[in-house]
Amino acid sequence: LAALAAPGDLDTSFSADGMVTTDIGSADSGRAVAVQSDGKIVVVGIANNESNDDIAIVRYDTNGDLDTTFSTDGKTVVDIDSKNDYGYGVVVQSDGKIVVAGASATDAFGLSFDFAVIRLTATGDLDTTFSTDGIHTIGVGTGTDYAYDVAVQSDGDVVLAGYGTNGANFDIAVVRLTSAGVLDTDFSGDGKVLVPVGAGHDYGYAVAVASDGDIVVAGSSHN
Repeated sequence: LAALAAPGDLDTSFSADGMVTTDIGSADSGRAVAVQSDGKIVVVGIANNESNDDIAIVRYDTNGDLDTTFSTDGKTVVDIDSKNDYGYGVVVQSDGKIVVAGASATDAFGLSFDFAVIRLTATGDLDTTFSTDGIHTIGVGTGTDYAYDVAVQSDGDVVLAGYGTNGANFDIAVVRLTSAGVLDTDFSGDGKVLVPVGAGHDYGYAVAVASDGDIVVAGSSHN
């Protein structure tokens, strides 16, 4: 008799049992995932190097094996400034480049953060055509800022969404960069904007770009 898998069962063609774990640092956490046009799977998150946290990126083949064409072993970490760095969102461009959104500490104690965005080539190297070194950190508000998601427009511009400090509480924060990784001054005059929803904390967690170029952000607002 043939044994047929039902919808919702673990896919045993992926890593033999439908699950895979990957050791990167001393403590690791996957926070976002994207699937490339060729079916390869990109996971981003955080890896601890026993001194601080770094942005971690892993790519798997369609069968769940680590993709050795990506950074030779399928995984890479990006340490921005020897402080805590977090990866929270990921998108794969049509040319195969990988864009990651997150946050990078601005002090050694991890009390303040800026938006962070990195772009990798399809082979896992930092893309030096993006912000000259593949990395851009952006202060949006007057204090701590976190980018939680990222989208790429049809013209190649990169849109980041998260939240930033307005001096009293958090507002939804949106940043747009050109495809070269510099702030797009056609967007809100300086490439970044804070949007208050209510009188309390407002957080942006997800972003999408509509076909007409409008930017849609989802999050929460304290009432």
